[in-house]
Amino acid sequence: MNMKKHIMPIALGLLALISCKKDKTEPVSEIQCIPAVYLTQYCPTKTETHLVRLLRPTPHATRMEGGSQGEFYVAAVINLPQSLIKRDTIFQLQFHYDPEAEQQNKAVGYCNANIAPAKMVVYDGVSESECP
Repeated sequence: MNMKKHIMPIALGLLALISCKKDKTEPVSEIQCIPAVYLTQYCPTKTETHLVRLLRPTPHATRMEGGSQGEFYVAAVINLPQSLIKRDTIFQLQFHYDPEAEQQNKAVGYCNANIAPAKMVVYDGVSESECP
């Protein structure tokens, strides 16, 4: 009888654990290489973040409508080095998408509505050769 008293709370606890579902987030992506153009500093975030225009589509960027320009893609890049922060400069951006990094760096405070919200990616490097 004593054993049944101990098993019931354990069984209920296990059932509660099993029934709890974690939010399904996207996995961390593989490193991508896409030509990009530096645009501007992004909204205030925990880690310095800059907005770039990607010259090819990717699911890890935000699709925008540009009127006469047609559609284009932007992403907020976490940890973009100072050497790439030059307006209208094209570079071969290597990056990956990390949902945890994006969650930790959500915009805080005032953010320009014309550029927000943009998906965030993590800087991995610059390719010396043109991206494939």
